[in-house]
Amino acid sequence: MTTHAIRRAVQVALCAAILAVLVRASDVSYTVSLDSPEQHLVEVQIILPPGAAARELQLPVWNALYQIRDFAQFVNWIRAKDRAGNSLPVRQLNDSRWQLDGATEGAIVEYQIYVDSFGPFGAQLNSHHAFLNLAQILMYPVDARNAPLTIRFSHMPSDWRIATPLPSASGAYSAQNYDRLVDSPVEISAFREFDFDEAGSH
Repeated sequence: MTTHAIRRAVQVALCAAILAVLVRASDVSYTVSLDSPEQHLVEVQIILPPGAAARELQLPVWNALYQIRDFAQFVNWIRAKDRAGNSLPVRQLNDSRWQLDGATEGAIVEYQIYVDSFGPFGAQLNSHHAFLNLAQILMYPVDARNAPLTIRFSHMPSDWRIATPLPSASGAYSAQNYDRLVDSPVEISAFREFDFDEAGSH
């Protein structure tokens, strides 16, 4: 390979890396902390990219069975700050929607929610596992429901693993949009895996 070709390849790789950073910077990013399993408390952080000064966040009122539910009753507190760490005002608009102001340059939203709804259509965190139907715990920015996003899970026991249909890379899971995200349940525990063959498939 000639020197010119090497330089060209390096330039292309550098441009691709910069583009990837810019794309990631425009995504909505979630971190779900599981550090209080005995109290069934989950803490969620949402990083919002730059956008409108006033942003609305909605916690769904439906679950996997499309029943009308009130998950917002389990939110203990919510707060927001800008990228520099300055507090932003947050006010509740109705039972399941909040508005924050001053988010032109992006914002970091944090809240705590009680999670102890047993069953395949629920969300539960205890000392044995976390099973999460994400629509029950994740607010979404109303103006960016169709935006790509990433989600990470933190503060869990070292022997717990994550099972979800979401694709992952470097410890983060991604989805094309919020609806795709919440159609992907998550089990986190010290589960065991088994392989089996059925009808010619593995």
